[in-house]
Amino acid sequence: MMQEITHWLTENESVLAVLVTVGVAVLLVCCLGCTRCGCREKDELFHRHDT
Repeated sequence: MMQEITHWLTENESVLAVLVTVGVAVLLVCCLGCTRCGCREKDELFHRHDT
């Protein structure tokens, strides 16, 4: 069983590299989209009210 897994990984290492690269790219795009959002909701506990 372990030999089959290692054999499959060595034969398909380029496919795995592409999948990991695409996954990281999607994650980065999502994170950048969240940081540029101008409509962040602030938690009421941390929102400062000056009266």
